[in-house]
Amino acid sequence: MKARLWAVGLALLFGAVLIWYLYYTQQLVRALNADAAAFSRMYDLVFEGLSESDSESSEAALFDMVLELERLGVPAVVTAVDGRPVYFMNLPFVPDPSNAGDVQRVLEYVEFLDSRNPPITTEDGGKIHFGMPPVVERLRWVPWIQAATLIVIVLTAIWIFRSTARAERERVWATMARESAHQLGTPISSLSGWVEILRMQSGERAGVASDEMIAHEVEVDVERLNKVAQRFELIGRRPKMQLVDLGDVLQRLEGYFAARLPRMDRSIELYVQVTPGLPPVAGNPVLLEWAFENIVKNAVDVLAGRGGTIAVNAEPQEGARKVRVRFVDDGPGVPSDLRKHIFEPGVSGKKDGWGVGLSLARRIIANTHGGSIQLGKRRVGAEFVVDLPAARPERTG
Repeated sequence: MKARLWAVGLALLFGAVLIWYLYYTQQLVRALNADAAAFSRMYDLVFEGLSESDSESSEAALFDMVLELERLGVPAVVTAVDGRPVYFMNLPFVPDPSNAGDVQRVLEYVEFLDSRNPPITTEDGGKIHFGMPPVVERLRWVPWIQAATLIVIVLTAIWIFRSTARAERERVWATMARESAHQLGTPISSLSGWVEILRMQSGERAGVASDEMIAHEVEVDVERLNKVAQRFELIGRRPKMQLVDLGDVLQRLEGYFAARLPRMDRSIELYVQVTPGLPPVAGNPVLLEWAFENIVKNAVDVLAGRGGTIAVNAEPQEGARKVRVRFVDDGPGVPSDLRKHIFEPGVSGKKDGWGVGLSLARRIIANTHGGSIQLGKRRVGAEFVVDLPAARPERTG
């Protein structure tokens, strides 16, 4: 949520800078147009003064030209042959020619003007020192403002990206910890129950379960613990890929739930259908079974207490270039406010849900196997569509 607020703030900042830049550019255009008009009037006055025969008209025209230059805001200082300032206009301060300190200040400003533009030497040996028009001064700052704004936007975007990635990693670790506790909890609880039975007297224990049954159930729980350990070991690194028959994976999945659904909820039925000739995929069967198991478990949790059916269908797509597996249930469906975030860690539509199963399934299918998982659009129930690329020789091994 905080990252989204920062993203919105960044977008608003960018919009404000863009609007300001457009407004500032329009102001510069107006100023340049005004300067062009002033220069036109100035040239007109110069030619008018030079064309007049009497000196009074020429002086009047030249005086008007000086007024136009002053109106343009161009800072200028005229110095005599000996370097003494004899005329100045549009300075950033108002000097007093009779004050020696002000005269020295003008001479220092002359050095600044000369550093910006070379002075013009007049016919009598004096010099005209001039600076830039205010509009040009303003234009000089535009690239720096743009560069600073861009740097701020880039740095903020980097910070948001890193914060989001760090928060995502923290959510992943938290959800993985919850999933490990959940996965280990069931077989450990079962083993604890069998230990209690083994502590009974032989005669009393015989009425509960035979030694062969206890040994078999303990073996099943230990095998389950080994599978959980193997799953978490594989999820933490790049597993070795092999040719995987999704039909076999889905059959094992069907057998797993066939033994557990009667104890979980007898009103829930699972149907698995695999199209004959399904091409193999390059993947890891342990992880794929785990991903599919989480998707089915999500449907079982939704249907708990109300009953319903879960249909799993696998078929080739796009000329057998990929395999599509659909998981469809007739439950209440996914709320509209969760549809965009259903695969994010910690997001769950159940009150006591941890938001682990679907996020883990997406990680296995998309990140590890290069496939995709999407929430389908259905008016009734929910549909999860998994696409996995069909195996190619170079992808296995």
